[in-house]
Amino acid sequence: MRRRRRRQIYGDRKQNSAYRPVFFTMARIISRQKKLRSVLYIGLMLGSFVTLIYLAVSKGVLLFREKINISGSVVTISDLWQLGNYAEVAAVAEKELKEHPLDRSALIYAGFAHFHLAIARLSAEERNSDLDMAIAYLRLLKAIDDTDNPGQVDYILGKAYLLKGTYWADLAIKYLQASLDLGYESDDSFEFMGKAYSMLGDVENALFWYELAAETHPTDRLLITLGDEASRLGRYESAVEYYKQSIDTTKNEELKSRALSHLGQLYYDVGNFLMAKEVFETLVSIEPNNQDYQFNLGETYYQLGMNTEARNAWFAVFRINPEHIGVLHRLYD
Repeated sequence: MRRRRRRQIYGDRKQNSAYRPVFFTMARIISRQKKLRSVLYIGLMLGSFVTLIYLAVSKGVLLFREKINISGSVVTISDLWQLGNYAEVAAVAEKELKEHPLDRSALIYAGFAHFHLAIARLSAEERNSDLDMAIAYLRLLKAIDDTDNPGQVDYILGKAYLLKGTYWADLAIKYLQASLDLGYESDDSFEFMGKAYSMLGDVENALFWYELAAETHPTDRLLITLGDEASRLGRYESAVEYYKQSIDTTKNEELKSRALSHLGQLYYDVGNFLMAKEVFETLVSIEPNNQDYQFNLGETYYQLGMNTEARNAWFAVFRINPEHIGVLHRLYD
């Protein structure tokens, strides 16, 4: 009985041991399947995440490209122009001109931008370089005869030539006159015509245009210029009136002193020493350390026979500038 029982137990154990490999195999398969599903799930999640990143980056690149395209458009040039960023305006316009050399808008912006850059230059070489580029672009624009505002183009051309100096004053008159003939009139059109004629030594025409400018925009600076031109023509009474108008209307102390100085010199030149004395005394009271005002006052005293006052004024100049040639002659000759 015991042997049978042992065999039965042994047989049961043997039978159970036969089923063990199958059980463990199934468990392993199930475990692997779970791991595989987890890996697949994680892979899908990572793939989706990478896809989203790719799409986001791609969208960003597209937006960046769109931004670049917009920055090169005429609309953006207009915005830059409104902001006064003339260097950027010129750069964008010239980039466009490399691909489209006869593009009307690019030529206008390039020409106008270089003109405004020239005004701000401190170096004469840089200023002339910008003026030359402005003239080249605007002359090309006129050559293709394709602009909606030819009067303004002629106006800028005229001012550009005028800023280049006396040798281009005739071309300044040509283009400024053309702009006026086309009906384009800026606040300073008449004044620049006067300056151009003045550069050429045509005082009569210069005064004519300056007077036209004063009728519409009588600035304190323009009134001083009118006084100078009238004085050059020997119209002393008119010159005095222009200087006095400038003195009475200006709020700029520097311009006031300048107008007084010109008025005092005019009185001295025509021999009206009493009026010159009054003006120079006013100037000295405003700027007692100005050697020129003190010296002119001394000269005026001398002409009036006020020798003590004259020497006092000259000594005042000597204290300001011991090397003043005029004073050294007056005191030691």
